[in-house]
Amino acid sequence: MDHNEILSKYHASAISFVEEGKRISADALNQSKDGEWSAAFVIHHIADAEIQFGVRYANALCEDNPTIVPFDEEKFPVGLQYGKRSAAVSLQSLAASHAMNYEILKNASDADWTRVSTHPDRGEVTLLQLVTLSAKHIESHIAQLKNAAS
Repeated sequence: MDHNEILSKYHASAISFVEEGKRISADALNQSKDGEWSAAFVIHHIADAEIQFGVRYANALCEDNPTIVPFDEEKFPVGLQYGKRSAAVSLQSLAASHAMNYEILKNASDADWTRVSTHPDRGEVTLLQLVTLSAKHIESHIAQLKNAAS
């Protein structure tokens, strides 16, 4: 896929996630099944991930071969107080940070999409690969969000 297709997929998946999150009743948000994350935790996770990916995009566009700082999603629920946070605020944060990231990426040049960052585990990754990873990440959690809320 070229960067325009990936960018479209990235944008559509985030919009779909936010819409799906808004459909969940207040009662269903914090219910957990079979030890899985609740819908609220999934929402917080994607909102936090969008911020993390935004930093990666900014660094890729502004620095020469920046080092990516990985995040451990298993530490975020405790460290970032998922149990005390508002799912509505996280959905608003996701929508806003995604809109900003999308605007930045929409204005990136063809050459920008080949800019390289270095991930400690994956090695060199292009901006295109980062956005592809983010789009897939959001999509995978849409199904988890639906399952958590059903």
